[in-house]
Amino acid sequence: MEIKQFVFNPFGVNCYILSNSKGEAILIDPSVSNTREQAALTDYIKSENLKVVRVLNTHLHLDHVLGNAFAERTFGIKAEAHKDDTFLLDAQKEQSQMFGLPCNDLAPALGNYLSDGDIVEIAEIRLQVIHVAGHSPGGLAFFCENPGKVNGQDNVPPLLFPGDIIFAGSRGRSDLYGGDEFALVSGIKSKLLTLPAETVVFPGHGPSTTIGNEKMWY
Repeated sequence: MEIKQFVFNPFGVNCYILSNSKGEAILIDPSVSNTREQAALTDYIKSENLKVVRVLNTHLHLDHVLGNAFAERTFGIKAEAHKDDTFLLDAQKEQSQMFGLPCNDLAPALGNYLSDGDIVEIAEIRLQVIHVAGHSPGGLAFFCENPGKVNGQDNVPPLLFPGDIIFAGSRGRSDLYGGDEFALVSGIKSKLLTLPAETVVFPGHGPSTTIGNEKMWY
């Protein structure tokens, strides 16, 4: 597996591209917000001869779906996310106004719903879907238990892509519409902190961390 990380849009969202040796790719949170960012994303995909076959949203807050429409137009793939967040797609203009941003490219409807326990799989890459509400009702984390060789390194520990559920030294805010602090903390404790301590966490914003490092805060 190869992992490429971009940091996009004014909110600094981490966008991840996971690809296999066959040239297939999974795009997590396509959050491009301008032509420069769009070019960076497509240039990488072209330079690596990749074909995007799945587009996943960890959740549907505005900053994480800014590139959904572009991804669908460019790669012909509709995004997938949890159904409990779909109401946020109807509130994109309101979210834009709240943050003082233009809303010129609304994210379209999802192509598929993902639920807790689902598996997203292509050759060499298997992601388990973990639903943790609280930051948003439909927050998802994607867990890769056996990544194998990653970016040329062997014996890589498990990987987790939790969106805004958990960050290095903190967790997602729960004061936005649909947030729930109790559900967020409970879900983190019961579903994420029970993963192997060596699991490398690639959050929706900021630097990577490990599950072992994050346990100290709970």
